[in-house]
Amino acid sequence: MALFLQSKSNKIFWGIGLFFVALFIAVEGYSYYDQWRGEKRVEELAQLLTKIEKDAFDKKAADKIGGKTPQETLDLFIKAVESGDYELASKYFVIEKQEKWKKSLIEIVDAKKISIFLEPLHDAKNSKGAYLKEDRYFIDEPVSIEYLRYPSGNWKIEEI
Repeated sequence: MALFLQSKSNKIFWGIGLFFVALFIAVEGYSYYDQWRGEKRVEELAQLLTKIEKDAFDKKAADKIGGKTPQETLDLFIKAVESGDYELASKYFVIEKQEKWKKSLIEIVDAKKISIFLEPLHDAKNSKGAYLKEDRYFIDEPVSIEYLRYPSGNWKIEEI
């Protein structure tokens, strides 16, 4: 009988030992799996961001509306506003701000303040500006205007 109890206790001991070893392997395995899954998500996010950046760059490179100089862009913008083509006028802004400026121009016209809006822009045509970087230009008098050169080589208005 003692041999049977000893054998039974050995089985229980080995059973409990194997259970804890299996539990340890499962916990560690899940930890590595969870880390791998997180790394995979980060890689997928990085690929998505790269695609978004490439698409934005391609859009900007394909955008041919704008002047070859900041001054020419301002002239074209003023002419479009004066002719009432607010859709075209908004296209002289960076892509991210075109819809906002289209709405703003319509609001300015509706408020009958277009001449008040254009007056400092006409004066800015004769103002000297400065290159902040090779692809950025800034005029600060009589009104602040920031320009950005697109990959297409054309200048866009970033902010007025």
